[in-house]
Amino acid sequence: MNRCLTAFVLAIAALAGAACTSVDPTMGIATKATPEPLPVVEPTQTASTPPQVAALTTEPARVSLAPVIGAPTEAVEQLSAELAARAPSKRFALQTPGDPTATYTLKGFFSTSPEEGETIIFYVWDVMDATGNRVHRFSGQERVKGKNQGWIDVTEANMRSIADRTADEFAAWLATHAG
Repeated sequence: MNRCLTAFVLAIAALAGAACTSVDPTMGIATKATPEPLPVVEPTQTASTPPQVAALTTEPARVSLAPVIGAPTEAVEQLSAELAARAPSKRFALQTPGDPTATYTLKGFFSTSPEEGETIIFYVWDVMDATGNRVHRFSGQERVKGKNQGWIDVTEANMRSIADRTADEFAAWLATHAG
């Protein structure tokens, strides 16, 4: 059994050695193949063509807030005021609804649901480009302590929290997808 193992190991070694040899056609003799070095390619650049660098815009995105669906006027006013306050620090400027110079439009959908002694606010934001195509969507929820009475339980602090998360999520998306 030991001889079989030795013979097997020697056969593998011979095959490995054969992989590194080649036959010289003029002499019919096996020789060790030496790999040829790869050519070195030097980068070329002429003085008349400087390297191209993408221009980064420093102007904040102009964002219009479409009418929010599903939330009462008072809640929407609080939300809008908070978003407008947060926008400059998040690199976007909130424009008046329907502003034709807006780069994006935020279109919000809100609803509430009673659950285990709380009210939950569900929200969805569609980010629309200047041509009206949806280019992104994000959503979230806010739990509100109260009496399961829907929008009656919602406070200014709740709307501020939603505005903060909305501004953060939108700004994060802008940083990676806006052109």
